[in-house]
Amino acid sequence: MKLNSLLFTVFTLLCTSSTAQHKYTAPTDPLVIEKLGQWQDLKFGLFMHWGTYSQWGVVESWSLCPEDEGWTQRRGQYAGNYYEYVQAYEKLQTTFNPTKFDPAKWAAAAKKAGMKYVVFTTKHHDGFNMFDTKQSDYKITDPKTPFSSNPKANVAKEVFDAFRKESFLTGAYFSKPDWHSKDYWWPYFPPKDRNVNYEPVKYPERWTAFKDFTYKQIEELMTGYGKMDILWLDGGWVRPLSTVDTSISWQKGIKTDQDIDMKRIAGMARSHQPGLIVVDRSVPGEFENYTTPEQEVPHEPLSYPWETCMT
Repeated sequence: MKLNSLLFTVFTLLCTSSTAQHKYTAPTDPLVIEKLGQWQDLKFGLFMHWGTYSQWGVVESWSLCPEDEGWTQRRGQYAGNYYEYVQAYEKLQTTFNPTKFDPAKWAAAAKKAGMKYVVFTTKHHDGFNMFDTKQSDYKITDPKTPFSSNPKANVAKEVFDAFRKESFLTGAYFSKPDWHSKDYWWPYFPPKDRNVNYEPVKYPERWTAFKDFTYKQIEELMTGYGKMDILWLDGGWVRPLSTVDTSISWQKGIKTDQDIDMKRIAGMARSHQPGLIVVDRSVPGEFENYTTPEQEVPHEPLSYPWETCMT
C-alpha cells in the first residue's frame, strides 16, 4: 500500500492572555504544570491518523457512523448497503500490509520542518488498534493482518521510538468510543449514531465491561510504550451526561450517560507516567489540560493552553 495515504495533521499552539470565556480548570499537580509549560514552548507538532481505511483513501472511521453528515458519506462498491460496507471495512484488516513503513524517515522529515512533538493514533473510533493490545484481535499485530509478521508490526511503538530518537515529545491518541467493541456498539441493537447503542443504566454490566476494556488498553499504552508525554483522548460524546452543553450543536445528540471514569483512568496513567498531560477532548474540567479548536485559529488570543488542528 502507499504510505502517501497517511493523513497528516499539523498542530500549532499558542498561549497568550485573553478575555475569552471557557470552562478551563488549570492543573494543580506541579509535574503536570511543568510538562504543560514545556509543551507550550514547543509551538509546532505533528498529528498522524493512520489505519486500515487508508487502503480505500477514505476518512478515518466516520463512514461507519450511521449519521447523515458530509464526513460520514460512504463511497465505493459497498456504499449502498450499510451492513455490507461495515463487513468490507473490517476485512481491510486482512489486506493491510504497509511494507514501506519507515517511521525514522517520518521523524527526520518532521524535525526538518521544525516540528517538536508528535501525537499518533493508537486507535480511532473504528476500533482498529495500531498497537499490540492484548484486549482485542482487531489489531495490526493479529495474524489476520499481513503486516503482523513484519519486525515493525507494533506500529505505535515504532513511531514513538523513532520520534523520541529525534528528541520529540510523544503523545498517544486514543478513541474513547470503540465502534468495533461489542460492549460499545452491542450487536443486539443496530447503531443509530456515534453514541453507545444501548442504555448503560439499563445494562450496567455491559458498560462496566467497556470501561474496564478501555482502562486496560490505556494501561497497556502507559506501561509498554516508553515515556509518554500526552494522553490525547478523542470522542467527546463519551462523557458524563451532566457535562453535556446543549448550546453546542453536536452535543445535542448525547442522550445518555457515558461516564468512562476519567478519574480512574487519569490516576492510573499518571501513576505510570508522572506529569502526563491529559486531554479529555471537549470535556471541560480537570482532565482537559489543553483545549483543541479544530480547523480554525481562535479569533482572539486565549488565556489557557490550546492547540489548533489544521489539515
